[in-house]
Amino acid sequence: MNAPTPELNDTTSADTLKTGEDRYFITALSRGLDVLACFRSGDSSLSNQQISERCGLPKSTVTRIVYTLTKRGYLIQVEPGGRYALGTATLALGSSMLARMDIRQFARPLMQELADFAGATVALGVRDRLSIIYTEVARSAATLALTLQVGSRIPLATSAIGRAFLASASERERAAIMKLASDMDESAASALQEAIDKALRDYQEYGCATSFGEWQGDVNGIAVGFRSSGAMPALVINCGGPSSSLSKEFLLAEVKPRLVALAKKLESSSLA
Repeated sequence: MNAPTPELNDTTSADTLKTGEDRYFITALSRGLDVLACFRSGDSSLSNQQISERCGLPKSTVTRIVYTLTKRGYLIQVEPGGRYALGTATLALGSSMLARMDIRQFARPLMQELADFAGATVALGVRDRLSIIYTEVARSAATLALTLQVGSRIPLATSAIGRAFLASASERERAAIMKLASDMDESAASALQEAIDKALRDYQEYGCATSFGEWQGDVNGIAVGFRSSGAMPALVINCGGPSSSLSKEFLLAEVKPRLVALAKKLESSSLA
């Protein structure tokens, strides 16, 4: 008789996993995935110490994990003594996911049209833990457009795109995210709760999430979320850029109606 399949979600706490109460959870595998996930788009390489600090793991544990991942091709050693970069084996994981996101091809010209209109950057993203990862980016030819790339991580709490996800998420999703933040850091959980409250207020007042100089002091942005169907996760889309060229008034009056219409078009497509 087969064992029942456990329901795994973000509410699983670090304490629960450490005490072994979740007997289906493989701690070593989880730590290995945490090591891979700690690499960010701007990282050329990381030392064992940097990986240890980002993952909250002992350096001795990181050393063993890194050795195993290197043997399997998920990491490569870029210099003697222990700096590591993502290996080619990780490409199969990311490219398979992106290949399933047919909506990116449908969205790209529509996003480019909005980016050109606003003289800004428009990005599509999905949530991973306490961040939004960009899965598609369109930029205007304006020299001031943000230069973020596919794969960039944007914080949930302070960015418009992160707040849009929080506002459009279900109560259960928000509770799971709050639990994840609480397990990591109480101050992060407090900031996240404030972000949820602001996101809900903004949606009620403006019909979108906003971040005016809160993610980065010189960046303004707005964003909306929409639900996907089938195997695709919930999606969020934003429009933002330097505050010197994108005022709050312009974003809300001129860009927001176009961004909302774009999100609805993507949501109603058979690819979402």
